[in-house]
Amino acid sequence: MQSILIVDDLESIHEMLDAVIQPIGYSTAFATDGEIALQKIREEHYDIVLTDINMKPMDGLSLLAKVKEADPEAIVIMMSGYANVDNATQALKLGAFDYLTKPFKVDQLMNSIARAADERKKRRSSSAAAAAQNSILLSGDSEIAKSFNERLSRAAKLPTPLLIVGDAGTQKANIAALVHARSASADEPFVTIDAKQADPAALTETLVDSNGSPGETVRSAQGGFLYLAHVDSIPRELQAPLGTLIRDLKGETRVVCSSSRDLEQLVEDGQFEDALYFRIANNLLQVPALRDRPEDIPALALAYFAQSHLPFNALAEGAAALMQGYRWPGNYTEFQEVLAAAAQVGEGETVREADLPDKLRDISSWPNLEDYLAEQAQRYKSAVLKACQGDSEKAAQILGDSDL
Repeated sequence: MQSILIVDDLESIHEMLDAVIQPIGYSTAFATDGEIALQKIREEHYDIVLTDINMKPMDGLSLLAKVKEADPEAIVIMMSGYANVDNATQALKLGAFDYLTKPFKVDQLMNSIARAADERKKRRSSSAAAAAQNSILLSGDSEIAKSFNERLSRAAKLPTPLLIVGDAGTQKANIAALVHARSASADEPFVTIDAKQADPAALTETLVDSNGSPGETVRSAQGGFLYLAHVDSIPRELQAPLGTLIRDLKGETRVVCSSSRDLEQLVEDGQFEDALYFRIANNLLQVPALRDRPEDIPALALAYFAQSHLPFNALAEGAAALMQGYRWPGNYTEFQEVLAAAAQVGEGETVREADLPDKLRDISSWPNLEDYLAEQAQRYKSAVLKACQGDSEKAAQILGDSDL
């Protein structure tokens, strides 16, 4: 259900607009001035803001400017009891979606809200598509790149909850946007809640309201995707209600979660609700770390240059070798920062070894071959053990190694 914040200093206007808007399927909230409205907007998500111009201490035009500064994609409809051309012109310049002069007819209001709702849906879809396009992770011809691309496409077609896992810096939010863009719900909302950034009390209200029903932000994702970033940061006491919420959203809203931490280990340690884990982890998408696909480095670099409109079309052999040998603890995020820094000092159309930061050119920090192979072997053992669901005897048979 889409939501509308009604801002007017006359409560009689609140009641009148609420009586008209609620029956056509929108939830409503109210504020009597711009300051109160801003506070509500900081605490809650609203699809449309419907505000009067003439209010004190903050008028509607000032509110509009602050709302658009915080969210350029916000949809704001202005109302005024005065047919003031200057106000209308200023409102439209500041980014107002529409301007209604009181008294307006009900069908005028309904038409404006319907167009605003359609515009909101388009902006959400285009924002998700833009985020998807900004991901360079799918570039490259390695088997890892091809396999991940295929798994992502399969995940996009499923209606069930999805868990995206990967090391820090693997840009899981972009992967979630890619899944949305390839899904049957690509034209529907894509709403993000970041559990790591949210205040616990605010997060509780965002997910579940005081009546135990889905919160306003969750309802705004109806029919589309609800992306829960850093699901491992959800407070323990909120994990069981979240599991219930995800169950209740089935068939209405697809829930996509992401984590950089090992949720299975957190379950074993008693830090994560097992029921919630099993509800979200049946459909899992592992994002490969950059260090595992060094052969894709040149293609990833070219994709980044093209995406960023930078005048480079190649990596010099020495630069490519350094980048392929580096361990990339910050993954794709660090990779993009390195390329951006190289572009600042690089000349011509090729990134050279000398253009790279010192941390890449200092090969003394690289692991020796023995350490590198030992690390790879340990990671493979861990993967086999996990695939065998902790059965060490079965894993040892596969590995030919009894020392597990």
